[in-house]
Amino acid sequence: MSETPAETASGTVPGPGTVDGPANAPAPTGEENAPAPRRSRRGVALGVAAALVAVVAGGGIGFAVLQHQKDDGKKASAQTWKAPEPKKTGEYGTQSGGSHYGALGKLLLPVPDGYSLGPDIAEFGNDAELSAERAEELMRGDLGGVPKKERDLVRKAVAGLHIQGMGMRTYREDEARFFVETQIVQMKNKRSAKAGTEFFTAFTKALGVFRNGPKIAGHDKARCVLPPKEPGQKLDSMMCQATEGDLLIRMSVTGTSPLRKTEAADLLKEQLDRVQDPGEAA
Repeated sequence: MSETPAETASGTVPGPGTVDGPANAPAPTGEENAPAPRRSRRGVALGVAAALVAVVAGGGIGFAVLQHQKDDGKKASAQTWKAPEPKKTGEYGTQSGGSHYGALGKLLLPVPDGYSLGPDIAEFGNDAELSAERAEELMRGDLGGVPKKERDLVRKAVAGLHIQGMGMRTYREDEARFFVETQIVQMKNKRSAKAGTEFFTAFTKALGVFRNGPKIAGHDKARCVLPPKEPGQKLDSMMCQATEGDLLIRMSVTGTSPLRKTEAADLLKEQLDRVQDPGEAA
C-alpha cells in the first residue's frame, strides 16, 4: 500500500472513501484547555461545512432531498430501463442515450503515464468493483445520529436509485505530490445520476464558503470545489462530481499545497471522455 498525505488539514474536504494512511495527529502543546481563538472557531465551522458536503456527495442525504420532490420523482420512477446490448467489438462503451455496458473496472480510467495505483480505500484496496448491495450501503453513508424518520427517507431514496454497482480506483502521481480517488456509480436511469450532480452543485454553491475548482473542458456540468484556504496549510484537497448518462462520477484529490488542480482536472477530463455519451458531447 502506497504512503499518502491523507491527513486532513483544517477545513479540507474528505474524499468519497476512507483512504488508509499514517495518522499524523498534531503533537500535544499543553494548551489544549486554552480558549479557542476566533479564527480557530471559524476554521472548525468551515471544517464542519466541508465534512457536510462530503457526506452529501458520498451518501444518500442529497438524493433524499431531491427524491422528496414527488412531482418529478414519480415520472422518473415510471420510466422503464432496458439493459444495453454489448457491442460485439468492445468490452465496454456507451449506448446512444447514455446507458453504459461492460465491467465498471473497464469504464474506469486505466492508470495513465505519470501515475501508478494509489493507496487503499478502506478494506476495498486500490482497484475494486462493488456489488449493487455494497454500493447502496456506501451511498447511504453513515446514518448514525440521524433521526429515524430521516434515516428511513434516505434508505428509501437510495433504494429508489436502483444502483447497479460501483467501481473505485486510486491513482498516485509519480512524484507523490497528490493522490486521486475516482468512483463511478452506475444507476438504473440517467435522471437519478443527473440529480446527484445537480444537488452537489447547488449545495456547494449555497454554502458560499468553497473555492471554485477548475472547469473541465467539454464537460460543462462537472463541478469541482476546494475548501477554504487556511494560513500555513500544508495539504489541500479538491472534490469533483459529474454525470455521464447513467453514471455518477466522483473524484477526490489530496496533495501538498499548492494543489496541482490543473493536472488533477486533466485526469478527470480523461475519465469523463472515456465514458461520455457521443450523442451528448459538448
